[in-house]
Amino acid sequence: MPETARVIAAMIQHLQDVLEQPHPVFRGLPICPFAKQARLQGKIDFQVQRFRLDDLTSSSPLMVMIHRFAKTKQHDVLLIIHPDPQVTSFAQFQQEVDRLNTHLEPLHLTAFGGHPDDTFQIQGVRTRQDPFLNLTIQSIEKLTHASARLSTTHYYDNWTAEALKSVGYPR
Repeated sequence: MPETARVIAAMIQHLQDVLEQPHPVFRGLPICPFAKQARLQGKIDFQVQRFRLDDLTSSSPLMVMIHRFAKTKQHDVLLIIHPDPQVTSFAQFQQEVDRLNTHLEPLHLTAFGGHPDDTFQIQGVRTRQDPFLNLTIQSIEKLTHASARLSTTHYYDNWTAEALKSVGYPR
């Protein structure tokens, strides 16, 4: 199986086995409540790329991909997966994702990073500990709408104020 297909298959398996499964910490909702629907409807654009976050010029391969995503609006999520899970440390990766977000603001987009060593957790559930480094790029407007829908449930009951702030909630 070619590398791209293998990496995407592993991420889809992770989505199905972990992120799409109901969990008691989230009051019976999945860790990522909208992932399954987006995946089944083909709303996730899976891209495997050996991206670099040290080059965020408009002509860099990463930024070209993100601009194309923003322009076409064919998908709700751009999931860019780096095939080398240990290309950088979690701390370095998180700093770079924060820097990327300053470049995404004018596009009304935001990025969340996933990393095998990600420490983000809600009551011990590590929600961003993924098999590969990845960037989830989404529209801030769509995230705001999704967060509003979740706020009418008990999904956020176990989140600390710090965890909510780190994901930009309330949006």
